[in-house]
Amino acid sequence: MLVFQAQAGQAEGLQSKVASQIRLDDRSGKDLRYQYRLRIYPSFNVNDAWSLHAFVATGKSFASSHNTLDEGKADHLYMRRFFVRHQDSQGKTELGVIPTYKGDVASTGLSKDGWISGIRHVQQVSPDSQLELVVGELAHIDDANAWQKLHSLNYLELEFTSQINSSIGYELSLEHMLGDNFFRGELRYQSPHGQHYAIELIDRLDSSRIKVVLSMGMPLAWLGAEFFTHYSYVDKGFGQRAELTEDFLEYGHALAFELDGKLNNSGLGWFAKAEHYADTDTSRIQIGLSYTFSSQ
Repeated sequence: MLVFQAQAGQAEGLQSKVASQIRLDDRSGKDLRYQYRLRIYPSFNVNDAWSLHAFVATGKSFASSHNTLDEGKADHLYMRRFFVRHQDSQGKTELGVIPTYKGDVASTGLSKDGWISGIRHVQQVSPDSQLELVVGELAHIDDANAWQKLHSLNYLELEFTSQINSSIGYELSLEHMLGDNFFRGELRYQSPHGQHYAIELIDRLDSSRIKVVLSMGMPLAWLGAEFFTHYSYVDKGFGQRAELTEDFLEYGHALAFELDGKLNNSGLGWFAKAEHYADTDTSRIQIGLSYTFSSQ
């Protein structure tokens, strides 16, 4: 994977981030693929509280923003998000075609390339806790063009996030999406030496199907890199809630390892990722270089 990323303020209040990517994707049983991605994140700060945001990307569906080189199909850019945000010390509100996440994307979370048409409100209830409510529509998942007429309210999420102390935090949420109901819980631990651990569980309440993710990450100072690994299990009857997550490949048991490092202080980096899915005996490897550039 080769990543180029730029960020620049073009005028007072106007900002733009552009990220492009070329990657090598080798999966057992499939031809070797060379893919590219373009993501554009324009925003306009009206004042300290109000701002406008958009997201334009390549890709053909909700959970993908990659196009394959020499595929013989037309490749387009799609408007995936457009929303207004109000933010202050007590929280934030987003209205329009909004992101699928309020902050960091969890291993069990919906794809960061996706969208929800509706409203999100995040309220700070204490210095260490916040409550999030999302109401809207999750639709057009096979289209990639999210900017379409709202038909029905089929998405509801209520999430509570809290930090017990400087090391331990958790999230609890109830979700209704695509006709199914889910309970999600996540427990996180950050060690004094920089290692972080998490366990996440999603239960599909109407069928007792589950998804479990155990993850661990740590800095490797001698290599100048970050190491991340996770084990996951997804029941085959879990449904689209699994398929719409970040970089989903197969159901069943899976194990993944990833290294992400820097070559120097100029933004040049490298990465390597390996995944194995036991139930289908499928393996996947991605390797590459990255370059990140940003300016204000």
